[in-house]
Amino acid sequence: MKDFFLNRQLERIEREANDDFRMILSFGAHCYSTKELHYLLRQLDQKVQKLSHYRRILFLVGFTTTLWIALNFLFQTLHFQPGIIITFGLVPISIAAFTTGTILVNRRFRSVKQAHQIERIIVEEIDRRRKDAPIY
Repeated sequence: MKDFFLNRQLERIEREANDDFRMILSFGAHCYSTKELHYLLRQLDQKVQKLSHYRRILFLVGFTTTLWIALNFLFQTLHFQPGIIITFGLVPISIAAFTTGTILVNRRFRSVKQAHQIERIIVEEIDRRRKDAPIY
């Protein structure tokens, strides 16, 4: 049992150490080559776009909760019992999907939330290297 918790902690530490964006936030960008920094900038942009896309999807899933409630009121005024039951059942499913999706997206894109700061650190390091480069 002890090994299980130790292995789980080691896996967490290894996972965090493999996150280049967290490493940049913690230690700066001076450890990376210029080619790697340009690659990380492109990768950061792609992750920000993915995060934006997932957040739009989550917004739509959250919006469906309001839609189900509105349809429930409509079915109640029309006295349509199957519609009332279905829409009443879909409300908690939408809320659960929204909550689960939000938690998963926030876990997966933990370091991307600070994308502006990471981008600023990388760009400052690239600019510093550009100024320090010898001109022949």
